[in-house]
Formats: sequence, structure tokens, C-alpha cells
Amino acid sequence: MFKKFVETEKRIVAAKRKLEILDQTEWMLRERIIEVDMEIASVKRKIAKIDQEIINITKVFARIPKIERDIRKLNLGIISSMRGNGKTKEGSDDESTGSSPDS
Repeated sequence: MFKKFVETEKRIVAAKRKLEILDQTEWMLRERIIEVDMEIASVKRKIAKIDQEIINITKVFARIPKIERDIRKLNLGIISSMRGNGKTKEGSDDESTGSSPDS
């Protein structure tokens, strides 16, 4: 009877050790899960920033044709205004030297 009691007590001690190890393992796993969750949150924030940058780039690319049209219009406007003023090379030289009929 005493022998069975000693065996049972040894089993209880061994079971308690295993339980302590399992508890430690559980806490280590919980801590690791928290770390992974924080890493996931960080990655999600980075992905959101990249998504926003992609949206901004897409908007800029969508505006390029309009900007090109505006540049063409400005260039045509400058050319037209130069032709419309009727300035010649000589006329512009006169203005640059400061000589005028009034002086």
C-alpha cells in the first residue's frame, strides 16, 4: 500500500512538472502571438500607405493627357500671339536697343 502511495505521489509530481512546462509554453506562445499581431498591424499600415501612393500615382497619370493638352494650347497661344502682334525681327531689335521714334 505504501508503495502505491509513493508511485502515485511520483506521478503527481511528474504531472505537476509537465503542467508547469505546458503553462510556460502557453505563455511563450501567447507572447509570440501578440508579437505577430503587432507585426501584422505594422505590415497592414505599410500596405495601406502603399495603396494610397498607388492611388495618388494613378490620379497623376490620369492628369497627364490633360496637362499635355494644356501645354500644347499654351505653346500654340504663344506662337499665335507672336504672329498676331506682327513683330518682326527688326521691330524687336528696335525695342531692345531702346531706339524709338519718340527719342
